[in-house]
Amino acid sequence: MIFILVLFIAIAVYDAIAIAKGGASASISQMIIEWSYKFPIFTFVMGIICGHLFWRVGDNKYTKKIDVNKED
Repeated sequence: MIFILVLFIAIAVYDAIAIAKGGASASISQMIIEWSYKFPIFTFVMGIICGHLFWRVGDNKYTKKIDVNKED
């Protein structure tokens, strides 16, 4: 969890510096948009990765707490 947090902070700092020095066209978001148009498979692969990261496969001690607190 710490690694992911540090990674996101590093990306945010890099993106802020890139925008400050090169404008919005230098941002990571702009690069991702351009790659999506140039390489449609990139968008597909990113969808698979996001689905893999956010899809709940099984219960664990954290997700059981979510289910217990869920209102039906």
